[in-house]
Amino acid sequence: MKQFACASLGHDCTWRYIANTEDLLTDIAALHLREAHGMTALGQDMVGRIKNMFTAPSASDAARAAGLVIKEYKCNLSPQCNWRYIAQTEDLLADGVAIHAREAHGVMEFTPEMIASVKRNAREWKM
Repeated sequence: MKQFACASLGHDCTWRYIANTEDLLTDIAALHLREAHGMTALGQDMVGRIKNMFTAPSASDAARAAGLVIKEYKCNLSPQCNWRYIAQTEDLLADGVAIHAREAHGVMEFTPEMIASVKRNAREWKM
C-alpha cells in the first residue's frame, strides 16, 4: 500500500489517499488534481512528481483504508454542470464539493444541510 498527500505538491489541501497499487493511486491523485485544483493537463513530469511523493501509510491508516469504499458525488447545482468528485471518506467528499460549489457556482456558505445532502447523494465509485 502507498499513500499520496496533495499537500506534498505544495497545495493548501488536506486531501490524501491510500491505495493498494501505484497505478490506482496515480489515477486517483491525477483525478483529484484535475477536479480540485484545475490541473487540466498532467504531463509525464507531473506524473513523475506525484509518484515520487508516494509514501508508506502507517499500519493503522492502511488497515482503515483497506475497509473503506471510495465514494463519488456528481454535482447537482446546475443541469449543465458535469463535475464529479471522488474521495475516500464522506468528509473529504464534502470538502471537495464545498470548494467546487464556491468556485463554480458562487456558493459562499456550505451549510450543514448541504453537507448532509452530499453525504446522502454520494454513491460507491465503480472504476
